[in-house]
Amino acid sequence: MLAAFLIIIPLVAFVFYIRAISKALAVIDPSYRTQPPGMAWLLLIPIFNVIWFFFLLKAIKNGYERMSDARRFNQKIDTGYHYGIAMGCCWAAAFIPKLIFISIIPMFVFSILHWTKLNNARRQALTELG
Repeated sequence: MLAAFLIIIPLVAFVFYIRAISKALAVIDPSYRTQPPGMAWLLLIPIFNVIWFFFLLKAIKNGYERMSDARRFNQKIDTGYHYGIAMGCCWAAAFIPKLIFISIIPMFVFSILHWTKLNNARRQALTELG
């Protein structure tokens, strides 16, 4: 029972988070996209995923900004980049033995905030694109 709580439930939540990242990338027009949506699933690779997450954050931010600069959106769309950076920093800090217990709770908080911003950005983009 404890294994399900500590491993399976966070893994399922992480898969849904990756799906949200993939969907956010999919909304970006291919000509403005720097990463295809399928690349989000590389986050399932342990250790590598911590570094790859920062590249995906930048790709999402740049894609939405490039579309905004090209007047595809009426206003700038907030993708929650700063929440994502904070989450990624907490995630990286979790690998430092004495910081794991300090960084886990903020990591979950920032991931929820980033996830929410990401979903809102995707919905706003889809609304503006028609």
